[in-house]
Amino acid sequence: MDKLLLEIGTEEIPAGYIKPALSAMAVDLTRQLTDARISCGETKIYGTPRRLAVIIENVAPKQQALSEEVVGPPEKVAFDKNGKPTKAAEKFAEKIGVSIHKLKVKEMEKGRYLYAKRTQRGLSSRTLLQTILPKVIGSVPFPKKMKWGSMHDTFARPIHSIAALYGNKIIPFKFAGVKSGRFMRGHYFMCPQKIKIDHPARYVMLLKEAKVMADIDVRKKEVKKTIDAAAATVNGKVLEDDKLLDIVTNLVEYPAPVIGRFDNDFLVLPPEILITAMREHQKYFALVDDKNDLLPAFVAVNNTIAEDMDLVADGHGRVIRARLADARFFYKSDTATSMEVWVDKLKGVTFQAKLGTMREKTTRIQMLAKTLSDEIEKSDR
Repeated sequence: MDKLLLEIGTEEIPAGYIKPALSAMAVDLTRQLTDARISCGETKIYGTPRRLAVIIENVAPKQQALSEEVVGPPEKVAFDKNGKPTKAAEKFAEKIGVSIHKLKVKEMEKGRYLYAKRTQRGLSSRTLLQTILPKVIGSVPFPKKMKWGSMHDTFARPIHSIAALYGNKIIPFKFAGVKSGRFMRGHYFMCPQKIKIDHPARYVMLLKEAKVMADIDVRKKEVKKTIDAAAATVNGKVLEDDKLLDIVTNLVEYPAPVIGRFDNDFLVLPPEILITAMREHQKYFALVDDKNDLLPAFVAVNNTIAEDMDLVADGHGRVIRARLADARFFYKSDTATSMEVWVDKLKGVTFQAKLGTMREKTTRIQMLAKTLSDEIEKSDR
């Protein structure tokens, strides 16, 4: 028994693709091993924007042998009047790969038939995996796939490397023009050189040394810890946002948060506008004070530790100030006109040909809402 590693090194994969792809890879690989009669243990998944990896524990070195009974032609067809095997018996023995002397007759519902026990020896897992692993890679589901170069194979993003090991041995195959091996890449900027891996057990440790946190749960905890620590430096706390935390976790391989700032003047805007601009456009974490009021600051999580992180923070500030200036302009433009005017303009928008305009739909909803309100009020008396 030994560990199996499959890592696909790619260009930047969208954050939302990573977890579903890894889950599908793990299920598909386990199923194919089971179908091939290769016993295996626990499955672990690892992923970053530039790699998808699965490690399976206790993979058997060879598939289990298969014993089965194979039924052949009827006895009267298999033997002549003198009890000697006919051509039919000889062909049956040749087909299933046994000696003709090992053929036996068995009483069945429809009569007496020739049969034999056949045992298929198990092939080595490493041999079978040369066919299984390319199928798994090609079957990984993504919302959108792409081709590159002259390749016919598809994936979420172009593949740069494939690490495939069973124990300390390479599983040789080729996918999308890339040969499998024992090399992978570290962090794209901080440790871009090739990393040689001698055994799957060293996968996480070697990547950690190369500035890559391969374990998604570990990386998520690190993002949470570091953004909270950054927020504390400005006497603030991160506005809870689990969905954004998951997104940011899968946007980086090595989290490096910084505090960015914007002008106090923007705080006159509704908090929802500020939070949306920071969250949706830039994936920034909004900060609040002890009273849960927004601060003119945010946390941006970078993927690289730069030489001058203050310069990086200034850059984030310039970007968000431009976003907030746009938001302020449109907010002022929208609020300059009363809602009554906006509703009246719905007269020119068709809801449905036989149901009238959006203005008429609005009126109907108002009437329904009032009727329901009156009924509720009666029932409360």
